[in-house]
This record gives sequence, C-alpha cells and structure tokens, in this order.
Amino acid sequence: MLVLILLLVALAGGAAAGILGYIWITGGSGEASLTVEDALATLEASEDNMAEAVGTAMVDVANTVIADAVAVAVAEAVDISVSAAVDSSVAAAVEALAPVSEPVEFKIVAAESLARFMLEEDLRGVRTTVIGATNELGGSIMVDMANPANSSIGRILINARTLETDNSFRNRALRSSILKSAQDEFEFIVFEPRELSGWSAAGVDVGGSLMFDVIGDLTVTGVTRNVTFATTITLVSESEIHGSATVNLLHGDFGLVIPDVPSVANVTDDVTLSLEFVARAGT
Repeated sequence: MLVLILLLVALAGGAAAGILGYIWITGGSGEASLTVEDALATLEASEDNMAEAVGTAMVDVANTVIADAVAVAVAEAVDISVSAAVDSSVAAAVEALAPVSEPVEFKIVAAESLARFMLEEDLRGVRTTVIGATNELGGSIMVDMANPANSSIGRILINARTLETDNSFRNRALRSSILKSAQDEFEFIVFEPRELSGWSAAGVDVGGSLMFDVIGDLTVTGVTRNVTFATTITLVSESEIHGSATVNLLHGDFGLVIPDVPSVANVTDDVTLSLEFVARAGT
C-alpha cells in the first residue's frame, strides 16, 4: 500500500511538473513583434485594400444605378416647391449663425499611458490582487470641444503579449495558456468603438472634464463581445488631453481558461480592464 501511495504522489508531481514546464516553454519572451502604431497602420492598410477591391467590383453596377438616379433627380428637381426653397434658405441662415467647431485629433502617447487588468486569486493560500499592465497601447480620439456629441474614437489596440504582473510564471501563463498572446494572431487586444453616449456636459474648456460612455466591440483571443467603457477625459490644453476608461468583464465570456496549476486557486470570474492615457494633437 505504501508503494502504491508513493507511486500516485510521484505521478501527480510529474503531471504538475509537466504542466508547469509546458507553460514556461510556450510562454515566449514577452517582446512585442511590432509597435501598436505599426499594427494600427497595417490594419488600416488592409481595410483600405479591401475597400478598393470592393469598389472596383461595383463600378459597372454603379454606372447603371447612377444613370437611373440622375433621371429621377432631374424629375424631382423640377417639382421643388417655393416653400422647400424657403426652408432651405432658413436652414442655411441658422447654420451660418451657429458656432463653428471641428473635431481635433489626439493620438495616444504610449510611453505616458497604461493599460491594465485586475483580478483576485488565492496564491499559496493567500488572497492576492493581481495586476497586469503594459504601456503598449495606441489609438486616436477625435474631440469636438464645443460640441462633444460630434466626437469620435478610432480603433484602440493593446499589446497583450507585453502585459506584465509581479510574477514571471504568471506572465508566461498569460502568454501561453490564458491570453495566448505568444501566438501572433492573438498578440493584440482590439477595441472597436461604435457609439459615444451619456455626455456629462454640452462643451468643455481648458481645465474641464467630460464623462461619457464608449460602447463598442472588444476582441480578445479572437472572441468579440460588446462592452461599455466608462470614460473621462480632461482637456489639459488645446493640444493635450488626459483620460481614463474602465470596464468590468467576465473572463469566461471571452473563452479564457485559467490553467489548473499548484499554488493558485479561486481566481475571480470578473476582471477589471482599465486604460489611463495621455493623448496629444499634432503627433
């Protein structure tokens, strides 16, 4: 019986060692394959090429549609009433009196920004708050100071491969088994904003802040979910904004699986993902 017990212990220890060894080997170095700026440019170039191909394929169809549309437009133009013309003149006058503003593009400065996640786990029996962070993030924000509702946010990228915690083994587990960011196709977490809503003010001056929600599609390890970031931006100057954005997630919603390894237990289902960023115009 003693021999059997010792054999089982040895097998269990060997299995654990095998899991730990696999995670360590497949975790990679954690070095980014390219900068977030280059990754954004690559995605945009790919989308432009696709749009050009689709546009070329539709030229013949468009020519036919345009011919029909011109005929209809001419007929409708003849029927324009005097009241419609007056309405148009009034609208033009109102527009001329309205304050003119244009969105200003602010680009995130990676070296002065941070993306982080936070969750809790039992590490060797001690309840521990785990924080992983990286300054490898990028994107742009179009802010209309006089009319915030006219603002927009471009695609945001976070390099998941460069996320670091205070534990080297956990870092390798993130890259190899959890976020799988050691694989090139999963290196970046992508957020595609779709809608901005809930503005706290109708405008902002230098030194003032705006709070609003950013609704969009977050993609992690190839799984996309609709999420809402609670966001605040402060206009530090005409050319610089500081901001933060936070969302609470369930890692299971993205198909993320925490590996079963010795010394780690009771990892929370919910994860807080937050961005702290500095963005500047003209960069």
